[in-house]
Amino acid sequence: MKNYSIIKMYSAWSTEQLRIDVERLVNQKSSEGYEITTVAFGVNLWWIPTAFITICK
Repeated sequence: MKNYSIIKMYSAWSTEQLRIDVERLVNQKSSEGYEITTVAFGVNLWWIPTAFITICK
């Protein structure tokens, strides 16, 4: 049975910085043995760029 977790990240200043932070987190979690299921980008209620990363182990 797999355990799924959803990680939420956001950056009010830069979409490029958010992309870099998400890439760093995905590489870190992958090296820890997690499977990266999905990565989705969007905006929240206040139009702040947001990312949702689904991982499982």
